[in-house]
Amino acid sequence: MAEVNSPAQGAIQSQGVVTLESSYTRGQIDGALALSEYVLSTGFQSASGETVPLDAVEVIQGTAVKLGILASGDGTASQPGRSISAADWNDLERAYYRLAVFASPVTAETLDATRAITSISDESETWWNRLIGNSPALRFTRRFSFVTIVIAVAILTGECLVYYWGLDPDTTRYAWERNLAQILLPWGYGALGSCAYLLRSAHYFIYQRCFDLRRKPEYFNRVLLGAISGGAIILFVDYLVDSDSGDTLHLSSAALGFVAGYSTDFLFNTIERIVAAIFPRDNSDLNPKQQVGRKAALPKNQDRDGSPDEGNKKPEEEN
Repeated sequence: MAEVNSPAQGAIQSQGVVTLESSYTRGQIDGALALSEYVLSTGFQSASGETVPLDAVEVIQGTAVKLGILASGDGTASQPGRSISAADWNDLERAYYRLAVFASPVTAETLDATRAITSISDESETWWNRLIGNSPALRFTRRFSFVTIVIAVAILTGECLVYYWGLDPDTTRYAWERNLAQILLPWGYGALGSCAYLLRSAHYFIYQRCFDLRRKPEYFNRVLLGAISGGAIILFVDYLVDSDSGDTLHLSSAALGFVAGYSTDFLFNTIERIVAAIFPRDNSDLNPKQQVGRKAALPKNQDRDGSPDEGNKKPEEEN
């Protein structure tokens, strides 16, 4: 590859060399170095037990030395402004890709999002950073915790109002306010259950260094979906049956709302069971894969109407 002019990268110049003048080049080098440092310092292993591809790490660090980012082999600092060939840059890209596939779901972006700006023991750190967090991911979870507290306070206020209105001797005085609050409380408990699940997951992702800030809209959508689940689940379920003892467990609307918000699949599984009980499926309801599997499960000579004579037909009779 003698000469490449890529507008997307902007790193390979007309003479066929790559320098650090492009933001794309610098970003790729920094991301590859950060990822290689993480997998080496933590002894990272893939889910299948594979170890770090050291040859890919060697290519990344060797390229960084050639570009003057790391110290050279003799211990002296490399001079900035160096360049590498297009072939060397392509080797770096392939090595970075291999390392990113190995370290997934940890990426350079998630490492940057969960990186602490200052050390926890740093005395120069301000109280504001300690309060809101010293990394982008931690700051987001702190703001999300504030949303959770607001929802919890709103639920507590609603419960107190329902109790206060219930003490009034005149039962018709706050009738519609009390009924409205009782209707809305399961929705609030559903949102609170979603917040509890998301906060638990977010802190796990931060610890594992795989928190992706691009998924922030998904968190708020999950809260809305949890609120809808908490309000809708009471339309279908007012008790649960213990699968071991067969005992009936009566749950309040608030408890059902919280459970449905914490696990939104609880609502959808309930709806699926109700639909299956009311509207039995036929072959037309199966998706194409299920229809193929069902046909393959039939005996070899019963793929038509299932009659015994159908399997005894000769090829010419079938034609």
